[in-house]
Amino acid sequence: MAFEGSFTFRFQPPGSVRPTEDESEILCDECAKLDLERSFARAHDLYEGARRHKNGRRLAVYKPYGEGPEYLADFFYVTSLGDRLSRARQPCKLCDFLKQTTPDPSQGTYKLLAICSSESYLFEPPRMRRGRLERRPWSEVDHNVFMTVVREVPGIPKNGVPLRWIETELPKSGPIYRLTPSWSDIDRMTMARELEPKANLSEPMEWLSLCRDFHQGCAPKKPNGVSLPGFRVIDCTKTPPVVESRLWAEKYVALSYVWGPPSGDWPPTILDAVEVTKRMGEKYLWVDRLCIDQSNPQEKQMLISKMDMIYAGAEFTIVAASGDARTGLPGINTTPRQQQPQVSLKERRPIATPSRIANRGTDPNDKTFEMFGVTLDEYRQERVDHGEWLDMYRHGMRENMEIDLEEYKKDKEIMDKYGISNEHLDIFYNLAEDFGQTIDEFMRTPKSISQRMNIPMQEVVPYMKGQMAIRMGLSADEGRDLIIGDTPITNPSKPVKPLPAGKTPGKTILVSALEDVRVTIRRSEWATRGWTYQEGVLSNRRLVFTEKQVYWECRGYAMSEAVNLPLGILVDDTGTRFDDYNLSGIFDGDIHRVPELQYGYRISATDDVAEQVRKLDSHIRTFTSRTLSYDSDSLNAFMGVAACYTGVNDGLALLLGIPVWAGEFANGQPGLQHTFALSISAWTHAAPRRPIETGALIFQANCRRRSQFPSWTWAGWEGRVDFAASWEVSEDSENSTPSDLGHIDFFRALMSNGYVRGIAKRLWSVETILHTIDDNESTLLTGRIPLAGLSTSDPTKQWLLTIRNPLVLRHIHLVHTTHGGEWRRLMGRFVEIHLSVPLTEAQLAGGHKSGEFVTVLVFASIVPFVFNGMARYLILRKADGAGERWERVGRLAMTMEENEMDRYKSTSDMIAAMPVKAFGKDIVLV
Repeated sequence: MAFEGSFTFRFQPPGSVRPTEDESEILCDECAKLDLERSFARAHDLYEGARRHKNGRRLAVYKPYGEGPEYLADFFYVTSLGDRLSRARQPCKLCDFLKQTTPDPSQGTYKLLAICSSESYLFEPPRMRRGRLERRPWSEVDHNVFMTVVREVPGIPKNGVPLRWIETELPKSGPIYRLTPSWSDIDRMTMARELEPKANLSEPMEWLSLCRDFHQGCAPKKPNGVSLPGFRVIDCTKTPPVVESRLWAEKYVALSYVWGPPSGDWPPTILDAVEVTKRMGEKYLWVDRLCIDQSNPQEKQMLISKMDMIYAGAEFTIVAASGDARTGLPGINTTPRQQQPQVSLKERRPIATPSRIANRGTDPNDKTFEMFGVTLDEYRQERVDHGEWLDMYRHGMRENMEIDLEEYKKDKEIMDKYGISNEHLDIFYNLAEDFGQTIDEFMRTPKSISQRMNIPMQEVVPYMKGQMAIRMGLSADEGRDLIIGDTPITNPSKPVKPLPAGKTPGKTILVSALEDVRVTIRRSEWATRGWTYQEGVLSNRRLVFTEKQVYWECRGYAMSEAVNLPLGILVDDTGTRFDDYNLSGIFDGDIHRVPELQYGYRISATDDVAEQVRKLDSHIRTFTSRTLSYDSDSLNAFMGVAACYTGVNDGLALLLGIPVWAGEFANGQPGLQHTFALSISAWTHAAPRRPIETGALIFQANCRRRSQFPSWTWAGWEGRVDFAASWEVSEDSENSTPSDLGHIDFFRALMSNGYVRGIAKRLWSVETILHTIDDNESTLLTGRIPLAGLSTSDPTKQWLLTIRNPLVLRHIHLVHTTHGGEWRRLMGRFVEIHLSVPLTEAQLAGGHKSGEFVTVLVFASIVPFVFNGMARYLILRKADGAGERWERVGRLAMTMEENEMDRYKSTSDMIAAMPVKAFGKDIVLV
């Protein structure tokens, strides 16, 4: 049930009201014409009417029938700003304010829109319902309206925004709200909070308290009876604070920060963290530079290997996402934070004034202008030859979201049977649910209407809309925009609650809710460092200090200081409301290949091996994009994350950073040999988006070796790693589809009784031996061997990998193909080549001919869920003059088409058809 009690979850900022700027109206001619209070009220009327189905407005995606951008509409249009945010102009405090909220005001022209808060990037995540994305905004709360500056794009109407703008661009600028008393409307979603120069920790204290009360999964992880030798903490209650030994069972707070240049033992960030610890009601603080004996290598290595225990065992972690150890925490002691943009304007006209159209020369009876802020003629003209467009990517749809094909099949059968469109079928599904019937039962009703009125089934929905319009006193033609078969978000009988009055009578005070703090953190120096990655991931609760505001993220919700949410409604003991209506955090790994932040707090099931592999791959991808001061930390700084996955499932493990399955597959066969071969041939270095030549499928990076680690693991290289991706996907890239998803899908298929039998018939991997350079430790990576006995975490040992009885490509001469749209083929097969070092095609081919390079087959199988085949090779280069040692410098993926795979009745048939030859001796990789 929801939280009960007399406590209200809105907080009034402490102290006196911030002094307002000069009361004189310094506005340009264009801004002086604006009546923003009226625009807010009219926008609220638009969205309130839409939520009650009182008007035909709905959020949908449109696109010109020819060339042109996809866009979302319909929002409320306030005004065009043109280029006045960038050009020289007369003084205007509103333009100055809007310029502060625009990331790049010098680029192009802009407009001002008013948007419903329940349609912002904070809410309305997708859900799959009958194989379709469904928006599920809340009806229990009242919405709010904010304004935002949007770049004008040719082809997009005045009241539209580019597709995915809400997720990708709005977080960078932040919404603009009317400032209202913080206690005036505790059930409205959402409100802006006015920030003080000093951080107000009363909100974080309440966030922590609620988390402790409602989020069992966020509690410190301290198994009974487990101790941590050498554990020390800072006693923050003593003056000066002192470091002392304590039992790990004690409550403590941890600190994550960037060390920076030498700054002594007690730099400002640590002293500020001591202050925060005390003000949050805690006594002890753990800081690595003070609580780990840096002069004791054995103890240091032991504690480094226990980072998962240290950060997961903390009450919460203070994250210093601004500067380094010398900076301090903004808003705590002497470190200032950036001022929140704000502007105070004289109220142009009271909200209660009867509706009148501002001086724009428009028809006072134009309902379209009154509803959308544009005239009917403008509305129609801007949409000539535009239509609705299939939207697959709005609001953060995951690239691997599973769709029920059986539901699609049934829908197709119904549409074919009755001759109706997908849109009309959606309406009939909704009506069937309203009447408590199955779709098969309900379809008798439209079939009866069709027969009785002698009209085709495809005309039944327009007929029903026309009849509804007639009953409403409209013409049948006016019914085409009516919404039927879809339950209103808000019950039409519920009284409309107007927007609350402004904070100061007679004034409109606009305040920016700031750039989304997740964007701020992503851009911080803290987010570039390798060590801080696992500190953020391993913590269950994080209290983040940025240069602008404070942010909270646990495993149940995310809160920012500048956005005021109705926690009394959002927080419940089921933990499901934030699943649906809040953005997910950013500390659980960069697990999405789209630039926008994602939704929901649905924790992955630990028994879903494929999901765990997907997250692990993504952790590796994000960690390798960060920087390390010392190459030796390539694995050390990841050991805590690795420990979260090793042992979570019986068999999932990391071997020198490589994901493997050391247990059994669903058919009872051991998985170590196959998954190791798959994983060492699946990772690639992120290469420039453009290959070495136009259309080429050779992607080359320029990465530096870390010689103390093997070349066949990502830990042996500097540079960002992707698992089986075709190209680099940058933060701003919209192309998010890798061509080869085999790594995750292979784990998923081999854990499935239904798929493993078919794959196992055409599955091959090379036999390998892992051994130290002195051969004192050695193991054959096959069968069911315990990996725990290998001392791969010992930084003093160097490991080699021997490939037994290797099969290598006969040559690597790429030839032109007659297949349309393809670049070249290798021995008749489609290939992609990913290189960790810069090599031309000629160098690669010549090196294979001279013996400087060799490409060895390590894994081949049918591709799960696709039925093509994939052969994976490692491209090796001599590491010594004698050819006794080789190093991995790339990966080649060769596709075997479905008709070819159908000819192979067994694994031996598949391998016999490969364009390979025996190398003649074992290959040893450094």
